[in-house]
Amino acid sequence: MQTSSVMNALRFEQGLTYVAFLAQALINHDKFEEYYRSSPLSEDDLVFFRKAASMPHGAVNILALGEAWCGDVYRELPTVARIAEGSGMKLRIFLRDENPDIMDQFLSNHGKSRAIPVFVFYTREMAYITRFVERPLSAQVQIDSILDDVSSRYNLAPGTTFTNLPEAGRKEVIETILPRFVDWQRDSISEMRALLSSALGLPNV
Repeated sequence: MQTSSVMNALRFEQGLTYVAFLAQALINHDKFEEYYRSSPLSEDDLVFFRKAASMPHGAVNILALGEAWCGDVYRELPTVARIAEGSGMKLRIFLRDENPDIMDQFLSNHGKSRAIPVFVFYTREMAYITRFVERPLSAQVQIDSILDDVSSRYNLAPGTTFTNLPEAGRKEVIETILPRFVDWQRDSISEMRALLSSALGLPNV
C-alpha cells in the first residue's frame, strides 16, 4: 500500500480550504467558478461518495495538490470541492511549488513528473486509500491524438509536446480541447468512483 511519510493529521490541517485557495489565487477565478458550476456531479455520485466516507476506514479526508495557473487544476479541483461539500469529506489543498516534499511522494510518469492536480483519499486516521492524478485516461488519449494531428500539420516529429508547438499550434490545441472539459469532468468522477470502489470494496452503483 502507498503511504505518505510526510502527511499526518497535523500537516493535513495546515492545508488550504477551497475558499482559502481561491482567495490566494492570483489568476483564473472565473475558470474555477465556471467549472464549479458546470461540474456534472449527480445525486447518484454524491450518494456513492457519502457511502465511501461513512464506511469504517472510509475516505474521510482528501489531500489536493495544485496551482491556480494549471488548466487541469481549474477543471478538476472544483468537482472535488463539490464532492467534499456534498459528501462530508474534508478537503485540504497544498500548493505544489511550496510543498515539494508532499508532491515528490506522488510523482507520475515513472517518477519524472510533478503532474497536478493530485487528489489523495485518506481515512480519518490519515491512512492512504487511493489517489487520482492530473486527468482521466479518456482526456489523455484525446490530448495525445490532438497533439499528433497538430504536430503532423506543422511537420513536427511524432510525440511533440504542447510546449514545443509554435504559438499557433498551441492555440489550436487549446481551442480543440476546451469544449471537451465538461466531458472530462464526468470521466474524472467515474474514475474516482472506480478507484474508491476498488480500494474500499464498495459496490460502484
